[in-house]
Amino acid sequence: MTSEKMQFLSVRPMGGMAVAARVSGNEWSVELLRGLAALMVMYAHYYALAGLDRNLFAFFFTGVDLFFVISGFVFAPYFFGKGLARRAFLIRRVFRIYPLYVAALCLYALQRWTSGQEVDHFLTHLFFLHTTQTREIAFHFNPAFWSLPPEVEFYLALPLLCALFSGVRGVARLWVLALAAHLVLVWGMGEAGGRSRAVLEIVLLHLPGLLVEFALGIVAWRAVAARPGAVPRLLLAVAGVALWWGLARIYRDGGDAAIDATWWLDGNLGVWAATAYAAMLTAVVGWVAEPPAWLRWFAIGLGNLSFGVYLFHNLMPSVLAPWRDGVPGPVFALCCVAATLCLAWAMHRYFEEPAREFGRALAARNGGQAR
Repeated sequence: MTSEKMQFLSVRPMGGMAVAARVSGNEWSVELLRGLAALMVMYAHYYALAGLDRNLFAFFFTGVDLFFVISGFVFAPYFFGKGLARRAFLIRRVFRIYPLYVAALCLYALQRWTSGQEVDHFLTHLFFLHTTQTREIAFHFNPAFWSLPPEVEFYLALPLLCALFSGVRGVARLWVLALAAHLVLVWGMGEAGGRSRAVLEIVLLHLPGLLVEFALGIVAWRAVAARPGAVPRLLLAVAGVALWWGLARIYRDGGDAAIDATWWLDGNLGVWAATAYAAMLTAVVGWVAEPPAWLRWFAIGLGNLSFGVYLFHNLMPSVLAPWRDGVPGPVFALCCVAATLCLAWAMHRYFEEPAREFGRALAARNGGQAR
């Protein structure tokens, strides 16, 4: 355990609302990181489309692990005393995730239907069951859809987790238990074969295997709330970037085969990536409390588009495919980026945000007061 984590665990507990007030003023940096995570995943799916060779930035596919860390960070105050109105919380989460997801699912299904492809497993995806069977079903419409079930599972489990693991010591226990569960699953997958291995692979893609990444976000939030100085922040930033760079080099040089052949990475790559992101997030959030107006505007705008970019970016290469002939790969990739950003903006403005506002109003009428 690093000295920074030891320092974090030694901080005396304090009122959740007081701590939350310290961090809430830095939402712009969290939104910036959320937007960057979406752009990272988009690059990971587009660099081959542009005709680029695998490079360090190909490791950007771990942007999904950054999303998990951010989710843990955002909901961490509930582990430190902030009241949780369960019904209102779940209503807000449903309207935050589900309407835009259903819209994206329908667009992907429409694209497949109009191009003469099979439109199977729609109901399976509609009810977030697409990661309970096979990889082919999980990726049938959009590979990015795989990460939504564990996100929803974290929301559903949050009230129970907060009740069982509140405070600094509780969160420390949660992190240890989540890491142990992940390692046991990875070990079991290595020892098992056939049907048993397939089942364990599925479990690893759900909350039992991924809770440790959310827990890293919770730890990062508490570390930020402890007001680390410039030196600890700098050390965390250097450590996080160094770890990420080392992992990216291994992936660049050998791809998935190199990851599978490295004993400490096989099955654990997401946890190591999440560790790097948690360190960088702790270093960045709160370092600049009052950014320039243009930076705050850019960060919040990019954060607003992040979910749409994440959901829709794999749609655009198929939609624009009829116009690809004769277009250089980098130009075609940039066209897909531009189309993705435009669609994400339109959906956020005219669909996602109105749905969220409706969810907030509905939550306020259904137990919006925390208890």
